[in-house]
Amino acid sequence: MFKDKLGKIFRRIFYIIFAVIVSVALWMYVEITENETLVSEVSGIEVVFVNEDILQDRLLLVSVISEPLTLTFEASRTNVSRLAASGAVTVTIDLAAISSTGATSLAFTPNWPSGVNPNDINILHWSTTRILLEVDRLHEAQIEVRAEYLGGTASEDLRAGTATVEPGTITVFGPQRIVSEIQYARVPILRENLATTYVDELEFILIDDDGEILDEELLDQLSFSHDLVRVVVPIQQIKEIPLTVMLAHGASTSEANTTFRIEPATITIAGDPEDIGEMNSHSLGTIDMLSILDISYTVTLPILIDNHIYNVSGELFADVHIEMIGLEVAFFSTPIIHVINLPPGLREEVLTQTVDIRVRGTAEDLEQVTPMNLRVFADVADIGMGSSAVAARVTIDGLDVNVDPLGSYVITVRITAE
Repeated sequence: MFKDKLGKIFRRIFYIIFAVIVSVALWMYVEITENETLVSEVSGIEVVFVNEDILQDRLLLVSVISEPLTLTFEASRTNVSRLAASGAVTVTIDLAAISSTGATSLAFTPNWPSGVNPNDINILHWSTTRILLEVDRLHEAQIEVRAEYLGGTASEDLRAGTATVEPGTITVFGPQRIVSEIQYARVPILRENLATTYVDELEFILIDDDGEILDEELLDQLSFSHDLVRVVVPIQQIKEIPLTVMLAHGASTSEANTTFRIEPATITIAGDPEDIGEMNSHSLGTIDMLSILDISYTVTLPILIDNHIYNVSGELFADVHIEMIGLEVAFFSTPIIHVINLPPGLREEVLTQTVDIRVRGTAEDLEQVTPMNLRVFADVADIGMGSSAVAARVTIDGLDVNVDPLGSYVITVRITAE
């Protein structure tokens, strides 16, 4: 019994001692391995400019023309791992001393990643100790921005309107030899089968004089007034709608004895679905039937569409052919002319002796009309001294008939002091 307990104690002590030995061995291995000195290389080191704004104030810009920078160094395994990370090591060049164009070379200052002590790095070799730069005069140009949508629409009753870009031009800054190659900026719109108006902020690509995309290496030497442009592709509904017109009837005409037809009878429009969804016709306006001087007459009216709606079919005018059934036009001359609203202290003299008047109605009604039933009224309230042409209004008195005096009339009146 005592021997068993003693054996267990010895085994426990053995395991403890063994664990300590293993731990110490592992710690020593890690220390030796991590602190092992290795030779390594970092290539493609980024060059960072400082005081670049000072150079821009001088209307200058620089581009690196040296081969990519490479560093060969000796450091611990840990530091090698840190320095080998992408972009961990950079170099800085101060541009403040540059004041003229041409090729120049400047010394650089290395930048080490956080946590790395420069004293722990043994620099064996830089591929160069100075960076060769090309200094150009800063040039700027206004470049047109173009966008074209070719992706179609979701249905046949929709159409894509002209794509618009805001701003329509951008300013490009860079070496003149590069800027002069740019013809315009193109905005790719990578969408298809649109059902609603498309609005987005998009990048642009530069097109050179040969119609090719500007080389990426040249693009890196440019800067722009805008990095993104606003593109709008309006999606419009296409719809055919009839043309209509309103007739303002007098005493002799009504819907019962008047017909009309419009040429063209319909037009095709396009616009935002919300704007034209409830638009089922388009009115040409109102025709005053008292201005129609004959029984059969054609009136030409403009087709005026709101600015945000497009007249796809393109007709600018429509002819309204009016026919009046069972009516006639008769001609009368009347000497009965009245001057009204003459200001106090003045006297009038009507120089027009008679007025020829067109009257429309049925044959039966026209037979009852005589020149004595026609009255001509001229309002001279706003007429100055001397002779003036005055618009006149015609009425028909003393008859219970459905007839209308047609057209407009003018008489000449002379106004003098009493």
